[in-house]
Amino acid sequence: MRARAIVVLAAMVLGAVVPGSADRQSLTLATDVAQVAVTPVPCSTSGFELRFGNSGKTAVYADAFLDAGTSLTLSRKLVSSYLPPGYTLKVPISVNAPRGTTPGSYSIVVKAGGQKLTLPVQVGEPPTDTTGNLARYVPVTASSEHLPVYPACGAVDGDRDSEHWAKTTGWNDATKGNFPDWLQVTFDQPQSVGRVDLYTLNSKQYPAARYGLKDWDVQAQVGANWQTVAEVRGNTAGLKSSTFTPITATAIRIRTLASNEGPTYSRIVELEAYAG
Repeated sequence: MRARAIVVLAAMVLGAVVPGSADRQSLTLATDVAQVAVTPVPCSTSGFELRFGNSGKTAVYADAFLDAGTSLTLSRKLVSSYLPPGYTLKVPISVNAPRGTTPGSYSIVVKAGGQKLTLPVQVGEPPTDTTGNLARYVPVTASSEHLPVYPACGAVDGDRDSEHWAKTTGWNDATKGNFPDWLQVTFDQPQSVGRVDLYTLNSKQYPAARYGLKDWDVQAQVGANWQTVAEVRGNTAGLKSSTFTPITATAIRIRTLASNEGPTYSRIVELEAYAG
């Protein structure tokens, strides 16, 4: 009898929170914007707020599924939550268009229960750099990323200001105390590179002499091989320019070896590359 009572009680509890078909019809979907505009660049800040609600009188557990096809990238494809009666959950969703995405009209489809919402997305023309910085607007990758605050794209977003660290800019690896790390930009076509500027962390609160990168190699990919074109040792400045005989490369990589803080993290605020 005791075991049966437990089973019955469990069924009653589950019945109070697991939605049936009628409960699922009470789900609501909305967004804070009528359209999302996206520019195909790294670290695009485009996005929207998904408003996932329950207009019914019974609390439910519910899922909202987001689909943007293969052309767009979403920060989340599933929102799963407990929704009390009359409650609306607000979830920020970032939207990115990879470099090379054809400009035009796209859409994001959100489904929950029997509800469906379609949000238009307009992808614009990719911007072009006019400063000569070859690392701007090109694909960037890293050995690891301390997400969500320090993505690799934060080191090629055009922001050199260390005072913005941990707010809007900068890359930090995710493997504390483990060196080497690396940050890499890959060109659309081979480029002649003769100078690489590296801005490491150097703010009032976090001076470079204590928290910035100390040692690193500048490497260029020539064909299938990586060549070290410059070495930096004992750096204590926020900006270090490495000049070398121009070389035609398909990618540039910073191989970090040590931080002034000791066995902690690799921190790059901005990476720039020029023809020299």
